[in-house]
Amino acid sequence: MLKDKLLKMIDHLWPEIWDTALYIYNNPELGGEEYQAAAYLRKIMEKHGFEVISPYLDIETSFKARIGATKPVIFFLAEYDALPEIGHGCGHHLIAGASAGAAISLAALKEYWSGSLVVLGTPAEETTGAKVALVDKGAFSDCDAALMFHPGQSTVINISSQALEALEVIFSGFHGHSSRGERGNSLVSLVSFYQEALNYKKAFYPEQQIDGVITSGGITPNLIPQKAVGKFYLRAITTELLKKTVQDFRKMIERIAEQNSTQVIIKRFEPRYLPMQTNAALAQVFQEQAKTLGVKMDMQQQYIIGSMDMGNVSWLVPAIHPYLPLGKGKFSAHSQEFKKMAGSPEGEKTMKLATKALALTALELLLKPELVEKIWQEKAGSGFTL
Repeated sequence: MLKDKLLKMIDHLWPEIWDTALYIYNNPELGGEEYQAAAYLRKIMEKHGFEVISPYLDIETSFKARIGATKPVIFFLAEYDALPEIGHGCGHHLIAGASAGAAISLAALKEYWSGSLVVLGTPAEETTGAKVALVDKGAFSDCDAALMFHPGQSTVINISSQALEALEVIFSGFHGHSSRGERGNSLVSLVSFYQEALNYKKAFYPEQQIDGVITSGGITPNLIPQKAVGKFYLRAITTELLKKTVQDFRKMIERIAEQNSTQVIIKRFEPRYLPMQTNAALAQVFQEQAKTLGVKMDMQQQYIIGSMDMGNVSWLVPAIHPYLPLGKGKFSAHSQEFKKMAGSPEGEKTMKLATKALALTALELLLKPELVEKIWQEKAGSGFTL
C-alpha cells in the first residue's frame, strides 16, 4: 500500500529529518533573525528536488520551496524562531522538522500522486507574525490546504485562538522638575491607565484581555518625563469582542488623558491576529490518519488563551493547527522544562508522529480531489476590520 510506502520512507529519511530539527534547536535565533535555520531548511528542500525562492516576498528569513506544478497544492508551514533567553522553549524546531520531513518524504514518492507540495518558511511567529504579512502579500493565492502541527500538552485539533490587536500608547505632557504636582504628568497618566487595564482583565478574563508593559517611563526621579510609553496586547475570543475591547481601551485612555491634562497617541505596533478557524473537514482527515498511527485526537472545540498568526491563514484557506503532547504533557510551552524535553527523545517521538500524520493527511488530499472540494465547502472568514 502507498501509505505503508510513505511511512517506510519517513523511517528511511528520519536521521536527516531529525538532524534538521536538532540543528535549529541547537542554534536558536529570534524572530526575523532566523538566517541559519532558513538556510539549513532551504538546503534540505533543494537536495530533495524542491525549487526554492528565498527570501520570499521581501521577508528576509522566509522562503517558499515547491515541487510540482498542478493542483491540488498542499502547503506545509514551517516555524523556526526561538524565544529570548529560553531558546526553543516553544518547540518551533519540531514544527519546522515535521513540515519539512513530511514534504520530502512525499516528494520521494511523487510518481504515485499528482499535485504540488509547498513548504512555506514563516518566521517570527512569536513577535511580528510573518504569516500575517504573507497572507497580505498573496502567498496563499494558490493554496488548497495549509497544514502544520504544534507540540503542546494535549492531543487536540479543533482549536480556536484569540484575536489580538497590538497597540502602543504614548502620553505626553509637562516636562520639568518632579516637585510640580501630578497634573500634566505623562507617567501618572500611563500608570493610571495601566491599573485600569489590570482591572479590566480581571473583570472580563478570559473572553477579553488587556496585557501591557511600560517601555518608557523617564530616566530620573527628579524629572517628569515629557513622554511615557506603554505597549499593550488586546485579546478577545471573537472579532466582535475584540472590536469592543479596542473601543473600551480607547475610551479609558482618552478619559485619563483629559482628566490629567495630558495628550495621547495610540498606534498599532504589530500586525493584527485573527482567531484560528479550524476547518472541520480537514481536521477529520487528520484525525483519521492519526488514528491509524494509534493516536486518538480530541475533536471537542477548545479555546486557546492566546493568539497565533496561523489564525489569519485560516480565514483565507482551509487550515489545521493540531497539538500533539510533548512527553506526558506535563510541562507548558515557554518554559525551560518544555525546552529541555523538546530536544530530547520525547521531542523526537512527538515530531515523528506529527511528520507521519501530516504526510498521510496530505497524501489523502493529493489522491482524492473530492476531499479538497469538501474542505472548501466550509464557510471561510468574511474579512475583518477595526
